[in-house]
Amino acid sequence: MKRTLLMVVFFGLIWMPVSAQTGTEKDQSTGEQSVNGFTYGEVKAGYGITQFSDGLKERFDGGSFSTSGGGLFSIAAYRKFEAVSHFHFGLKYKGLGALPSQGDNSQEMFFNFWGTSISAKYFPFSAAATEGMYLQYDYNFITQFTQKYRNTSALEFDHQFAIGRSFTFGFGYQFPLKDRTALVASLEYDWAARQGEVKGIGDKQFRNSNLAVQIGLNF
Repeated sequence: MKRTLLMVVFFGLIWMPVSAQTGTEKDQSTGEQSVNGFTYGEVKAGYGITQFSDGLKERFDGGSFSTSGGGLFSIAAYRKFEAVSHFHFGLKYKGLGALPSQGDNSQEMFFNFWGTSISAKYFPFSAAATEGMYLQYDYNFITQFTQKYRNTSALEFDHQFAIGRSFTFGFGYQFPLKDRTALVASLEYDWAARQGEVKGIGDKQFRNSNLAVQIGLNF
């Protein structure tokens, strides 16, 4: 239900009427023309590499697994408010689908996660916040991982999950095209702490981080 509501908000923001660009005042520090508020969508895809910490590192290292990584995809809706220079604020959904990580004795491990977040972009050199370098901060208020181990030849399968919060820090660059569209590229670091239940132990905290490169389109 929460996921459905969030997607409704996403597409509601994306299709909100966009204010016409009628502002003519200039920012005194940059000489850049100000613009009225506008809303846009963003889709990005890339590759992320996961690093494991508390609750996850022990089994990963013990099985001598190869690097864990896979495709990271995100969809977001952002709003540039006329009264707030340099900033965009929005909502985002992202997910990572892992490729198999190979371990000892024909074991394989898959680590996937998704998250829903409140996101902010800060454009230090653009008061209109329409182009150039930006800094990014996301608070992922709901994020869940699933971790699967399997040894197909031995018919052994193990599956666990946990849910919690995470923070994302990053920087990127927007290349404007036309009609509010732009190419975008970013480097993002995500740090997560999640709670799950483990057989024979009970409630346990899991920590991991993910470093990702993404490219995409604003529309």
